[in-house]
Amino acid sequence: MPAAASTLSDRLQALVKGPQFIWWLGHVTMLVCTSLYLPYWATFNYKAGAHWYARAFFGALVSYSVVVYKSFPNVSFTAQFAQTLFSEENVQYLLMAFFWWRSTPMLAPLIPYVIFAFFNSLNYTRTNILPALFPAPPTGTTDATHAQVAAISRKIQVWTEKNHATAMAFVAYVEVIGVMGSLVIGAITFQSSFLSPIIYANFLRFRYFFSLHTRSAFALIRARLDNLIVPPGGNAKVPPVVATVYTTVRGAITRFGQAAVQQPTAGNPRAQ
Repeated sequence: MPAAASTLSDRLQALVKGPQFIWWLGHVTMLVCTSLYLPYWATFNYKAGAHWYARAFFGALVSYSVVVYKSFPNVSFTAQFAQTLFSEENVQYLLMAFFWWRSTPMLAPLIPYVIFAFFNSLNYTRTNILPALFPAPPTGTTDATHAQVAAISRKIQVWTEKNHATAMAFVAYVEVIGVMGSLVIGAITFQSSFLSPIIYANFLRFRYFFSLHTRSAFALIRARLDNLIVPPGGNAKVPPVVATVYTTVRGAITRFGQAAVQQPTAGNPRAQ
C-alpha cells in the first residue's frame, strides 16, 4: 500500500515499532536534558542540576545500546568476538556514556554526545518522521503542503552534509582538549577521580586509531606546542627544564598512543 494511502495512525504505529525510533528518542532525551542542565551549569549550581546531567547520558545510553544491539545481533562468547566488540567505536562511546552517567557532572563530556545527537535526530526527522507525517501524494497529483515539507527536507539534508565534517572536527578538539583538560583539572583539584584521566586516555587512544579528525587534532596540538616550547622555534622565555619535561611527557604519550589496538574486522555502522 502506498504511503499516502495509509492512515496517519498506521504510519505512526509503523514508525514507533522500530528500534530506530527508540534510538531517536535517546538522542532527543540527550538534547532536551542537556538544555535543562545548562542553566545549572551557567550558575555554578552543578549538584542541583546533576539529575538532568544523568538523564542526558541515560538518553545516550539508550541510543548507543540500540546501535550496538543492531551491530552485533549474534553474540559469541569468544575472545575474537570480545576483541571485535570492544574495538568498535559505538561500543566505546556506549561505555564512556555509562562512565559519564555515573561521574561528577561536567559540561565538556556532554558536547560530543550533544553534537552527535543533534545531527542524528535531525537526519532521522528528515528521513522518517516527516515522511510519516506528510507522505508523498499519489503519482500525478500535487500537494502544496508536501512540496513545502520536501523543500524543508532538502534544506536539512544540504545543511547537515555541509556542516557534518566541521562538526566532527570540532568534536575531536573537544574530546582531546576540553574533556581531557577538564578531567586533569578535576583530578588535580580533587573534584574527580585520579583514575578518570587514565580511563579517558584509553578511549582517546582508540579514537586516535579510528578517527581521522582525532589524529588531526593531536597533530595540530603537538605542532603548536612544539613551536611554543621546543627550541629552536620555542619561546626564548620558556626555561629549558620546561622543554625537557614537555618532550618527556610527549614521548610517553606517543608511546602510549602507539600501543597495539586491534581494529574491528567488520565495518559496523556508526552512530555519529
